[in-house]
Amino acid sequence: MALKVIDLHAQLRRIDFLVPGLIPFGYVTFLGAREGVGKTTLMTCLAWQMTRPDGLGEYLGHPIPAGPVIYLNTDAADGEGRSVRFSLEQHRGAFPDGDMSGITVLESTGAGLSLDEFAELLSVARDLGARCVIIDSFMGTFPGIDGNKLQDTMRPMIALRDFAAQTGAAVIVLDHLPKKAANEKEGERGIMGSTGKSAQARAVHLLTRVPPREVEGRDVLRWEVRKNSFARSGHALGLEVERWEDEHGHPAGLRLLPCDLPAEEERSDTRSDRAKAAAVALLTEKAGLTVPHAELIAAAIKGGNVRERAAQQAVREALGALGAQVREVRLGGRGAPRAYVYDPAEAAEEGVRIVEEDQDFMPPASLIESEEVFTC
Repeated sequence: MALKVIDLHAQLRRIDFLVPGLIPFGYVTFLGAREGVGKTTLMTCLAWQMTRPDGLGEYLGHPIPAGPVIYLNTDAADGEGRSVRFSLEQHRGAFPDGDMSGITVLESTGAGLSLDEFAELLSVARDLGARCVIIDSFMGTFPGIDGNKLQDTMRPMIALRDFAAQTGAAVIVLDHLPKKAANEKEGERGIMGSTGKSAQARAVHLLTRVPPREVEGRDVLRWEVRKNSFARSGHALGLEVERWEDEHGHPAGLRLLPCDLPAEEERSDTRSDRAKAAAVALLTEKAGLTVPHAELIAAAIKGGNVRERAAQQAVREALGALGAQVREVRLGGRGAPRAYVYDPAEAAEEGVRIVEEDQDFMPPASLIESEEVFTC
């Protein structure tokens, strides 16, 4: 039988963290960002700090243990590991007590790795006793799959999960974020591709750059803890990247400094927020007029660039926000479809009222049919 009965009386083992509360040992962690934001900078910093004498390494303001690191570079492989080595040299400029021999940099010689070739990495990790394995990136390591299809992403994700469990290492997978749509915040849709990736990972973090105008021109990154199975999630950390040059103007070092993020907007302005706002706007613009339920759904879909299910939730929230200022009516015709009238002057004291309206009205078919909006 392919099922295992879990002994609920057995003692659970303690979850240990490489970075306290953020990156667990023995599990897969995803870090997603757009190109050029700083994934490699942040991960080479972590790798370098792990090569410092035990007790001296720190990351994101937390002490971290020393140990061997594997950095698999498939995103910008050039046969020399140039991008990874360039970052490591800058970290050495800031912390010269680290040891380059504590990091093993690997590059694929072909187009990524097959699952059989990926299995060879397991032997390397075991031989080295790796405490951290950084895979840069998911798309570069597994180029032969369609990352948007669940059935394609599950095989490498299960392989990554088993890899982490068998080695006990913190396995960190770097991935990309989709290009944001108009009126959408960077990273709002999470990691690019199938949600199967985020579902199999035990921690998912998103990295975005804070607009320089909001931080006096400084290079500040926002590290969002989107998912965390073993610690707190739903919060964000601020990191300032401080760089300096030598007398010839060449990069000489960098360090990451925890910092405060600019105050978040009072209103999050997500797609769901915009869908709700579109429904409220339609009702208030047509104050005193009958607005069919299907028309509200269509407005929410268009205004928030969401699917029908999210639009239905947005309409419910819009009606709840307007409360007694809206009354529900039933239109004549087949099925007695719902409609609403926004009339603050005659608000009922007990909330939404249901009134039968004797009119033979059916909304256009284009409004009844669900509309799915996809963004790239």
